[in-house]
Formats: sequence, C-alpha cells, structure tokens
Amino acid sequence: MEIYVKGTAEDAQDIIDFADMVFSKNFGPHDFAGLIPKLYGDGAETQQYHYMVKEDGKIKAMVCVLPVTCNVAGVELKVGCVGTVSVHPRSRGKGYMQKLMNMAVEDMKSQGFSMSVLGGQRQRYEFFGYEPAGIKFEFTLTSDNIRHKYKGLDSSGISFQPLLSDSPWLDDAYQLYQRSIINGARSKEQFATILRTWNTQPLVILENSKFIGYVALSQAGGAVNEIEMIDPALLSVVSKALATEKGLNELRFTIPPYDLEKIALLGDVCDWYSTSYEYNYHIMDYSSVIEAFLKCKTKNMVLEDGRVVLGIEDSEIVEIVVQNNQVVVNKHDPNDTDIQAQVILTKREATTLLFSPLSEYTNWKLATRQLSLPSGWLPLPLYIPSLDIC
Repeated sequence: MEIYVKGTAEDAQDIIDFADMVFSKNFGPHDFAGLIPKLYGDGAETQQYHYMVKEDGKIKAMVCVLPVTCNVAGVELKVGCVGTVSVHPRSRGKGYMQKLMNMAVEDMKSQGFSMSVLGGQRQRYEFFGYEPAGIKFEFTLTSDNIRHKYKGLDSSGISFQPLLSDSPWLDDAYQLYQRSIINGARSKEQFATILRTWNTQPLVILENSKFIGYVALSQAGGAVNEIEMIDPALLSVVSKALATEKGLNELRFTIPPYDLEKIALLGDVCDWYSTSYEYNYHIMDYSSVIEAFLKCKTKNMVLEDGRVVLGIEDSEIVEIVVQNNQVVVNKHDPNDTDIQAQVILTKREATTLLFSPLSEYTNWKLATRQLSLPSGWLPLPLYIPSLDIC
C-alpha cells in the first residue's frame, strides 16, 4: 500500500540514493550530492522539501520544491523551485507523479508563493499550470571572435582564484551579488555552495590582485552561468583572460534580459546569439510578479504612462498604473464589481503576453479584443538565475 508523505531527517540518505538511482538509469551516472550540494551536500537539511510516495517504507516517486525568496527591484517574491522529479522505473504508470505534483502545487498556492519554476518537457507540466516563460539571451564567444575583436586588449593583469566558503574575497563577491537587480535568494553562508550547483565552478576575478568580480563557470567547459563585475565594461578583457587561462575555444554566456550592458557588449562581438524562453513557470500571484518585473524594467528605461486592467481567469484582476516611471500594481478579487477588466485572459494567455518572448504575437491576437497596451511595457523581463533553482 502506498503512502504520500513529506521527507524527514531519517529519509536523508534514501532521498539521495533514490535520486541517484533513477537519474543514473535514465541519463547516465548521477551524483546528486555533488551536483546540487545546496540540496544534497553535507549538512544540507532539506529533506522536508521533498514530496514522496512510499511503498512498504521504500521511496517509489519523489519531487522536490525548494522555497526561494528573492528580491526583484525591491519587491519580495516567494518562488517554488521544482526539481528532482523522479519515479522508480517499476512504478511508472501508477499516477504517483500526478498526485505528487498536484499536492506540491496546492501547497505552494496555500502558502502564498508568488510563482513556481521548473525545467522539463512542456506538455508534461502544462497539466499542472506551467507554461514556457521568462526570457534569456545566450551568446557564444569564440576564439576567433576574441582574436579579431579583442586583439588590442591587454588581459595580462586579470587572474582567477577559486571562490570558497572561507575565501578572503567572499564578502566582496556577496556584496556584489546583493547589488544585482535580483538578489536575496542566497545567504552569505551558502553563497559559494549555491554557485557550485550543477557542476559549476565559482571563481573570483582579480585585476592586479584586486577584486573586481566573480564568475560561475561550468566545469564541463565554456558555459558562463553567471558573471558579475564591479565595472561591467570589463567584460571584454575578463572574457579574453578567462578563455586564455582555461584553454577554452569558446565561452557560452547566459544573460538575463535586464542586463543591457552585457547584452550590448556581447552582441557587438559574438558569432552566435539567441533569445529564448527560460523555464516553465506557474504564476500564482500575477500582481506581485508583474509589479516586480515592471519595476525591474524601469531600472533601464522610461516607460510610457498608462493604466491597464487585466482580468486573469479564475484568479484575480490586476490593475497596472505607470506614471512618471513609477509603478503601482493593485490586486482585486475577480468578483469585485467596483473595477472592470479591459480584457479577460486565460492563465496561458496572460503568462505568454506578460512574460514570454512570444508576447508580441499574443498581443497581436488580443488586439481583436480591444486591448491596447502602452508601448514598451511588454514583455516583462522575467528571469530567475539558474543557480538558484534545482
């Protein structure tokens, strides 16, 4: 007989062993303690974040919901990061994962989460309210790009050192992270550990032995998952030094949509770049997420004044006002007769319109429903750093 439970301290090793077994059978050797040390490393007390099905005391299916509270342009968002979605090979087809995901989503809603995020095949998670959303830019900087474009740059003063929990530069790196538009999801004590998620190596960037930033570089080679510098204009010389020191033929940068300076610097030199959605998102509180990322947008541009009232089907009415680049977002009950929505959107329409690279396409479709949106508002720069999710 199966039982549905949350993890306890006694389940710690079984949780890791189960994840290792399922993912190793499906995708090749996995060591979750090393892959996600913030969740499964020594001293990580995260068992309570795991929803499990057990048969005769043994785990048969599991999903993790890691709660992360981040600050986006001064707005606090509670994010449920879903991962380690796994079912025992001999227990598939029993509906265990459907029940676990429904439990997890309902818990997140009842606990006031702003949104949830996960990776994975789109149709697998649409059933639970997740849609492709968020925006990321990806740039590939090749050795040819560096040789031709950066040949005049002297990178000899740039060096790199491992960023560890006892690093003398930890305070500097953490303060730099806290200055980012999205911050607060990492404590200083966990900062270096979080930067090692999914085989990533955190490095301090030094210029003539002086701290100027940090970079999270995939140990598989070439993928720059995060890079922050006191002066973003140093990105070019730092990139040249990083490729040279690590012997890399290319660097692959993932850049958030609000980081306009890095986008401009890399877009000016890279052979290849792309824009795509980031993850699958389930927006649970549209008003708070809209407010956060609309305010995020005002950090880089002046928005057109305007007022828009959107009805989200079976959810809420969101009133959005921008005046003199100040954002006010009010949440109303869908049964409130004192306010009239200009248009009623399904949750799928709302997520795509507000937070997707396909926003313009959805806006074009909605034009037939008499919805007029101020120029430049959308899409909102929804983004959660990959090292913060699981």
